[in-house]
Amino acid sequence: MQPTILRLLETRTLDLRLLAGRSSGRLDAPISWIHSSDLDDPTPFLDAGQVVLTTGTQFDPATTTPGDVAAYVERLSGHGLVGIGFGTEVIREGTPADLVAACERFGMPLFEVPYRVPFIAVIRTAADLLAEAAHARDTWALNAQRAISFAALRPDPTAAVLRELSRQLHRWVGLVDARGRLTRVFDEASAVPALASESARARLVLEAERLIGRGQRSSSTISDEAGQATLQTLGRRGALLGALITAGAQPLDAADQTVVTSVIALTGLALEQNRELGRARGRLRSGLFQTLLEGNVELVRRIVRQMGGELPAEPVRFIAFEPSGATGDALFGDLEARDAEFAGDLFFAASESRVVVGVAAERAQDLAAELSRVHRLPAGLSDPLAWSETASGSRQAAQALDRAVREQEAHAGAEPRASVAQFSDVSEGGLAALLPEADAAEVARALLKPVRDHDEANGTALIDDVHIWLEHHGQWDPAARSLGIHRHTLKNRVALVERLTGRSLATVDARTNLWLALRLG
Repeated sequence: MQPTILRLLETRTLDLRLLAGRSSGRLDAPISWIHSSDLDDPTPFLDAGQVVLTTGTQFDPATTTPGDVAAYVERLSGHGLVGIGFGTEVIREGTPADLVAACERFGMPLFEVPYRVPFIAVIRTAADLLAEAAHARDTWALNAQRAISFAALRPDPTAAVLRELSRQLHRWVGLVDARGRLTRVFDEASAVPALASESARARLVLEAERLIGRGQRSSSTISDEAGQATLQTLGRRGALLGALITAGAQPLDAADQTVVTSVIALTGLALEQNRELGRARGRLRSGLFQTLLEGNVELVRRIVRQMGGELPAEPVRFIAFEPSGATGDALFGDLEARDAEFAGDLFFAASESRVVVGVAAERAQDLAAELSRVHRLPAGLSDPLAWSETASGSRQAAQALDRAVREQEAHAGAEPRASVAQFSDVSEGGLAALLPEADAAEVARALLKPVRDHDEANGTALIDDVHIWLEHHGQWDPAARSLGIHRHTLKNRVALVERLTGRSLATVDARTNLWLALRLG
């Protein structure tokens, strides 16, 4: 227990006598140290929470006025000192009445130190009490760490450790995961009732998200009239696992911080073990997905059921993403949190450079949009299929993803946005839409360039003529009627296109290539 003026007054060997400030709240305020000084203004050498002892040499009866004494007390009070001790019979008899009055006026406790008690005895008593308090806090910290270590042996170690931390500190404790969600809350002492409100918690979560988003080990403190909250990240730099929040009416002292530091280490270790377990599950998922690609659905069902889970109900749709680096870790963490134990809500796995998610068809579109928005990744969505069609569904999702990527690249320089393409949209565009756009378009432009140059130089419309002819499947009469010209005129124009392009249009392959060139070029 910290020394206070009340404790010093209760120490019989000191025989101190309280002269002023009997109703002051500073009587039981903790004393951090006691100094002796006869300076007229000792505040530059003192800190708040301290006590000053003086013999009064600064109060010369011939020159000092009551206003001077009041100013002295006001300076000490404003600096945060908790008391004044006056040593009698050294310079003068008794304690000056002006000092007693000033201390009463400013609510400053004033006690009289008798001549036979040296100042060093008062200081030593306070030092012993401080050492006793420090030893008590160290002992408490050791016992608290022991209790927390035992809690770590329980079935849910993370929850048990945080609950014990709340009980030991008498503080509100919360855990924010890497996705910025407040996943665990413990308040064994109702330390900060204000944190029961959603707005107060949201403020803390927002600050935790800021710290986690920086990707570096860090901490911060939020203070208001309700108390103080301390936030500290969990995990190593570049691979943060979340943030720990502790909140209470008073700031953490050194012993509290020692206990919190040990909890951060334990919680970080537990979360890292969970992450490693997640990676092992990821390898298992990849193996199961490969088995699905090979068509062995029943084997996968049996394995998943042996693990206490289920595959999502058919029909299913497959969602494809192509994340990288930290984005991939965040996506995997999100999916793992959504279905950590194969609960049947979704199935996901890494396949080459992509992440493929299988989910019940009715949920697929909403899930794809949410994941795309949260992780700022384009996504491709397959048609509804059976699990036996996993290989087809994976290819469909990949083709849809390619389209979503092209759409996002078309907005180069813009803020990354949610982009979900469906295979049904791709298939409606026909086979031409599936050609590698950049390469095919360049080839198409090169093929048609001589024809376009001729049209521009001679005022002809060979491009339009041959386009109409191909639309009529190479039939001369219907195409000529559509153009309003004679069939021989059309034949001459098509023959000119053949000469300009250097290609005969007598075969299906040649006509198909020209048709695609007209579509792409």
